[in-house]
Amino acid sequence: SEHDQRVSFLGDTHPAFHGSVVKAIASGMRTYPHIVAILNQRLPANSSADYPVFRAKMQDLLTAHVVKIQRYSPTVIEMQVRAPMAAKKFRPGHFFRVQNFETLATVVGESRLQTEATAMLGAKADPVSGHISLMVLERGVSLRLYATFRPGEPIALMGPTGVNTKIPAGGETVMIVGGRLSTASIRSIGPAMRAAGNRVLYIAGFQTADEAYCQEELEAAADVIVWVTERGAPIPARRPQDHSATGDFFEILQRYATGQLPNAIPLQEVTRVLIIGSNRLVHKMQEARHGVLRDYFTQSPEFIASIYSSMQCMLKGICAQCLQWQIDPVTKQRTKAVFACSWQDQPLDILDIANVDERLSQNRLQESLTNLWLDYLFAHHTIEKV
Repeated sequence: SEHDQRVSFLGDTHPAFHGSVVKAIASGMRTYPHIVAILNQRLPANSSADYPVFRAKMQDLLTAHVVKIQRYSPTVIEMQVRAPMAAKKFRPGHFFRVQNFETLATVVGESRLQTEATAMLGAKADPVSGHISLMVLERGVSLRLYATFRPGEPIALMGPTGVNTKIPAGGETVMIVGGRLSTASIRSIGPAMRAAGNRVLYIAGFQTADEAYCQEELEAAADVIVWVTERGAPIPARRPQDHSATGDFFEILQRYATGQLPNAIPLQEVTRVLIIGSNRLVHKMQEARHGVLRDYFTQSPEFIASIYSSMQCMLKGICAQCLQWQIDPVTKQRTKAVFACSWQDQPLDILDIANVDERLSQNRLQESLTNLWLDYLFAHHTIEKV
């Protein structure tokens, strides 16, 4: 206590229980009766009347439920969740561990539509209303199931977790490179960067124009945007400083670097680069930095890449599902393994990209089979989804 100068320490903080989750649970089982006894001694006489109010407040702060789900494109939806405590703690760059409850999951054709634990980027959070916007890219069975959720449905939401993005104090020029995944991050990171007195250049890459969403919010998050589509019609650039082009992403980026596209923020002024996207994009940026773009980054900017390895517990050091190798940038030899859920934004030069590829493909067979089964369920049963 504050006045007696005492503190309770359980689990890993206790030398007798250090080292495993089982020991941590054992420490809690041994300790909680003593804590309850002390609390009973100090409870006021009217505590029975106060408890329902306290319980209702805790229930409201700590539980999460779906507010609404909105579809932006054939493969992108936004799920708005009310989780007051999580919204209050959210900072740009954080992500959440999300899944539905097994007992509440719909059963279709003897298959329970239960998601696995999935990592979701927080696009934005309102601490006043307690609402969090989560972007869902429908790339696997669990992520495709979120389109079947309904407003009011309780969900399991843990977080925010990971490490929030470092926001420079001001005076820097930050280049953010990414595709659909980056549009979730930049909606929180971009405004924070600009509010701190930094400039933001956003190189946004999509396969087709219909993948772009929340264009007005993205424009508010960046001083300059270069819209790139791989094929089809270009994304309309609505501001004079923005540009739009269709073709190979890195060819267009090189054209911007050389001035063939008017560049309101030249690469020569960039002091920090954030890469938020697939492991393929990270690998290509790693090559371009030391290749075709080498002569244009004259400020020697720091390159940071977001690594979203396969994740399970997202508790920063428990299950090791997200374990990711780092390498020596000179020798290219592996130096240490880190938990990606506790350090998702890492220096580009020390990333073992090949290891990222291996980790993400380790469950490919099971993922393909379950995707086919979900296709079958959607085709042969009536399942409501947005």
